[in-house]
Amino acid sequence: MNPPNSCPDNSRAHPRNPGRTLGRRSLARHSALPVLMLLSATAPNGLAQGCIGLRSTACGSPMMGGADPSLSVGAQEWTASVGFRWFDSKRDFVGDREMPQRHGMMHNEVYAFDLLASYGITSRCSVTLDVPSSYGRRSAAYEHDGVNARTMSATGVGDIRLTTDYWLFDPHAHMDGNISVGVGISTPTGDDRATDTAYRSAGPVTRPVDVSIQPGSGGWGAILQMQAYQKIRGNLYGYVNGFYTITPQEQNGTEYPLADRPFTASFLTYRQTHNSIADQYMARGGLTFVALPQHGLALTLGGRWEGIPAEDAVGGSLGFRRPGYSVSIEPGLSWNRPNYSFTLTVPVALYRNRIQSVPEAELGRAPGDAAFADFSIIAGFNFRF
Repeated sequence: MNPPNSCPDNSRAHPRNPGRTLGRRSLARHSALPVLMLLSATAPNGLAQGCIGLRSTACGSPMMGGADPSLSVGAQEWTASVGFRWFDSKRDFVGDREMPQRHGMMHNEVYAFDLLASYGITSRCSVTLDVPSSYGRRSAAYEHDGVNARTMSATGVGDIRLTTDYWLFDPHAHMDGNISVGVGISTPTGDDRATDTAYRSAGPVTRPVDVSIQPGSGGWGAILQMQAYQKIRGNLYGYVNGFYTITPQEQNGTEYPLADRPFTASFLTYRQTHNSIADQYMARGGLTFVALPQHGLALTLGGRWEGIPAEDAVGGSLGFRRPGYSVSIEPGLSWNRPNYSFTLTVPVALYRNRIQSVPEAELGRAPGDAAFADFSIIAGFNFRF
């Protein structure tokens, strides 16, 4: 018997001035390449195509260089960005086996937003403040009277992040390829104890919403991130980027929604009655083709791997979590102009796996089930002042 855990919990250049060396012809020729950095930064990363609760949708600076320094975060310059991600998850998996008879028994829909501000300390080093927020709603019968599916929802600011990124090579001397590394912190500013009404057979009660739609994690995090791009030939470029957030705290004290029921609490044991503070990760890579350089239009195609590990890199891994991951193919496009950029990607899930958690392994139980989405919609807009 598995616990009713039907959704995995699932980041510079010269300042603008009339004397900069790149003219409009150079700008037109190179203006689409920064899609590599824009997609790797402004495009939201989190949420793993289901309710695997990645807390922030953005990774690193909203714009970090590219072929044309005039489009980068320059020394003593600011950029502002907005990131968005939507998904609708109701396809059920146990491990990597799809359970079609359970589809729709639990249903998560999440809208996630990020507001980012980035400042260039030098042409190679920048800092970024990321303020995420989300609205999530979840319907499932088992969290209520076991017969009628009801909806619980939560909204609010998430865990605010502060990161710094550094180009390993001078962006002006290495416009055809570069590598950026970054570190940062995630702060427990988000609400990890949001509640709503659960309609039980004995009457309505106020209970915490499921961890998959809680705006915050309840813990501190250390962020490690990187991104890189390289010209391959002509207008074709390769890109990679990713992040890992380390969360040393184990649990946040918020009860699992059904932990007030004696039978469920007994089944979960002390290991899972309260929510876990889980690490999170994302990795992606692929190709970008600058289709219309004069108009700043580029097309991208890559892969995306994101999720929640069963065991944290630092600290304990007890508490209620739904570890798992999705692997997606990610087509997209980017439109880049001298002072602003827009990106759109649509990751389509190819493989989904709800893996066994540490408490499940200790209790000798198979992995619980998890609802995943078929695809998500990701968009980002970046403006340079």
